[in-house]
Amino acid sequence: VALRSTVRDDAICELLRTFPVALCPCDGGWTNFFKNCGVPVAVDVANGVAIVLINGKAQATHSMAVGRCLDGFVDHESSRIIVAVAIGVDAKDSAAIILQLAALVNDPRMAYKLLRPQTLKSFRSAAIDLFRHGIARKNVSDHGVGDEFLSEAFRVAVSSNCSCILFFADAVCDWRPLLGIFSEMKCIVITENATDDGECCADNVHVLRVSSYSEHRLVQLRSAILLALSRDLLKMDEKVCCIGGLRGSGRLDSLLLVSVAEEYRMLLNARKGLIPAGVKPEVFERLVAIAHEIAMEGREGHPIGTMFVVGRHEHLRAHYRSLVLNPFQGYARHERNLLNPFMCETAKEFAALDGAFIIDGDGVLEAAGVMVDAPDSRSIALQSGFGTRHTAAAAFTRAYDCLVIVVSQSSGQVSLFRNGQMIALTGKIIG
Repeated sequence: VALRSTVRDDAICELLRTFPVALCPCDGGWTNFFKNCGVPVAVDVANGVAIVLINGKAQATHSMAVGRCLDGFVDHESSRIIVAVAIGVDAKDSAAIILQLAALVNDPRMAYKLLRPQTLKSFRSAAIDLFRHGIARKNVSDHGVGDEFLSEAFRVAVSSNCSCILFFADAVCDWRPLLGIFSEMKCIVITENATDDGECCADNVHVLRVSSYSEHRLVQLRSAILLALSRDLLKMDEKVCCIGGLRGSGRLDSLLLVSVAEEYRMLLNARKGLIPAGVKPEVFERLVAIAHEIAMEGREGHPIGTMFVVGRHEHLRAHYRSLVLNPFQGYARHERNLLNPFMCETAKEFAALDGAFIIDGDGVLEAAGVMVDAPDSRSIALQSGFGTRHTAAAAFTRAYDCLVIVVSQSSGQVSLFRNGQMIALTGKIIG
């Protein structure tokens, strides 16, 4: 019921009148009941929900009515939802029903499900689904994760106006049973397990494969958000609730709220988006993975540094020159495409060459071992400790519509450059 009354006692009467007269405990109908017995007391439970219990006259086990007042009641502003239950005279499981109802209304997801629908029809559908079937939840105690943590994470996400859950799945053995609580929100699962890629347990779940270079909490955060942006899974105006734990620990114990616009406003602007024009998101995703692998593995046990320049080749070809013979010249485009899985090892081998890679937007390796023209590089101010490779990347991306990923030889840090700005995708790996 969409309650018209703005005083809670009046709203309770309005709600109880929706029950058939046969359920009324008093002869003479509901008007006589209110006159003789008064308005039943509502018990405030949690999350803006109040419960009213009466002993019904009918033989039925129980009947239920759910009403909401979106603006709250003038005398109980915190209340938004009233649940009225008429317990049948022969109901032997009334205590169990009350306990189940109490557990249900204490869950913050319930109020969220009932208050979110805009129309009466959708509100009725949500109420019927919720109270007929309950909220599907699996016992996840075997995973080392308590219901309390996930429920609190949901409450924080909703109260903070988060539109997305970023779930770092490598902390637990099986992430699928844990996402049921977030069925009403967009979820992005971050994992480095290739077998999980694309295996979504629901329409609201998206899986991104992101390499992890350590077992620290939320270590894939920056790469994950940038990949989600490139895939249009996230927008710049969204706020994200990140949930994770130590990789392989079997526990979730970390909660972090991230405003995408505030976190990446220096990197992105209205003039240029994250991905340059003509660059496929999957190319960006593959490059991030290759850069992480180079940073962690090096080549033949030795750390190496390199730089990947990605953009439309016709716009970049006049702004670099080769330091060595181009190892990719003469090969067909499909043979030197990074999206070809056989090219990943080849790219990592040539990363040992001095200079940069030039990569077209569709993933074709155009050149390796080149020197880029970095105009006005003297005006670039980076933090101390970054050398000519990072300075050139910042200057090049400021001058031309491209994206550069740099792997530091000294520290193993992977950095992304766009619009002359740098953001570290990983921290220091070496040493």
